[in-house]
Amino acid sequence: MDEGVKRIIDEAVALEERQRAETAGQPGQVAGFWIRLAADVLDAVVLFVVGWMLSLPLRALFERLGERAVFVGLAISMAYSGILQSRFGDGRTLGKKLLGLRVVRLDGTLMSLDRSLVRYALMGLLVYQGAVAYALVGLLRFLDFASVQLVVGGVATVLFLGCVLVVPFHPLKRGLHDLLAGTIVIRGGMPDPVFIAARTNRRNDRRVVVGAAVLATIAIGAGAVLSHRVASSPQLNSLLAIADEMRESGLSNVGISRNTVWNDGGPPVVTVMGSGFLPRPAGGGEPDWAVAEERFAQTVKDALPADSDVDRIGSTFRTGFNIGIYKSYEARIYVWDAHTGKLLEKSTTWNW
Repeated sequence: MDEGVKRIIDEAVALEERQRAETAGQPGQVAGFWIRLAADVLDAVVLFVVGWMLSLPLRALFERLGERAVFVGLAISMAYSGILQSRFGDGRTLGKKLLGLRVVRLDGTLMSLDRSLVRYALMGLLVYQGAVAYALVGLLRFLDFASVQLVVGGVATVLFLGCVLVVPFHPLKRGLHDLLAGTIVIRGGMPDPVFIAARTNRRNDRRVVVGAAVLATIAIGAGAVLSHRVASSPQLNSLLAIADEMRESGLSNVGISRNTVWNDGGPPVVTVMGSGFLPRPAGGGEPDWAVAEERFAQTVKDALPADSDVDRIGSTFRTGFNIGIYKSYEARIYVWDAHTGKLLEKSTTWNW
């Protein structure tokens, strides 16, 4: 493990142990980072089981929705966390209940439903950032999916820093979502109000919130700049043209990349790799993999100049469904020689 990362983890653990010792005689404690993480893992398992059970009777529906079914999982996750962590669920999801945790406001009262939903929405963007990008492009047709992914990914990174990495170092183990919702996660009963007040620094909390807002603004600006550079680069423009052709052929959530691998003692191998979701036919059955793969390979060949340095053309297409909390995919990988058209690699994988 990298020494810097190990040192950060050791400091977080030491801080958590000191605070646990300080609250040993109190009726309740501030929940530490690791036990909160454990509760989140338990909740993920619960939601996975719910998704799997739903997929048994609703598989045909989910396969018709394909990757748009992710909004089903988003709604379930929002309802699960939003309702159970509010006053209607006594401030605890099943994972938190199993570990004796509860989400409350700083005065010990439970959250209202709207406040709880807003709190989860910040965390939900980390898990469902792809769905958010997909929804934005669907609503605002003039937006480019790749550009939106850059911006949403940047904002999600800022939320990860604020909602996850801030928690172990905050005196009350509060993340950005806790600061904005005015909440704290406790273990057992409510800690002594004097203990809470002594470790509440509103100025530092505001700095975290403002810093996150500034970083999110920078992320959005950086995404816009990168998108502009992509649009002005002939090489990247040709990749975007290939992606557009893939979408017209019926693929969704398309990705296109150019990779270079340097072999020991040999020349570099340049590969153009495409990926995307291939929906099943309306009447059911398997999609026409061969047509999609051959059309992609031909599109890339037509887009490449005669003196192109591309050595291989590859595709990773998938079909099935993804509801966020559970997914079932069949994926096929093909790699061809860009000069001769010879098939170099072919494989099929299944993911759940």
